[in-house]
Amino acid sequence: METINQDAVRRPLRIEWLLSRLDNVTAWLSAAVLFLYIVSGYGLTRPESIVRLTGGIMTPDLALAIHNSLYIPLLVVFVFHTFMGLRRALIRTTKRKVVAGWIAAGAGALALAYLALLGWA
Repeated sequence: METINQDAVRRPLRIEWLLSRLDNVTAWLSAAVLFLYIVSGYGLTRPESIVRLTGGIMTPDLALAIHNSLYIPLLVVFVFHTFMGLRRALIRTTKRKVVAGWIAAGAGALALAYLALLGWA
């Protein structure tokens, strides 16, 4: 009689758990980075207001540095979080995790490359 390898059965569940955890982390990171991106952008358009609101901590030069350095991290966490949702939706409709994963990963890589090129152009 054949025995079932329990480790092979649990492995997909661990990967799904890890992807779910990564999605949760990137959702919170996306919110935090987006908040900083908005505040630094406001510091660029209304420097006198943001200096007063932050007690002189954020100057227009610091706002520009923060705003420019957050572009790529914002893209990465936003695209990852968005395409994890796409992957889950594809799994629900196709019932094929591998196909859904490859489609979502390919679409995410293309979107990330396109958006990164727009930022550097």
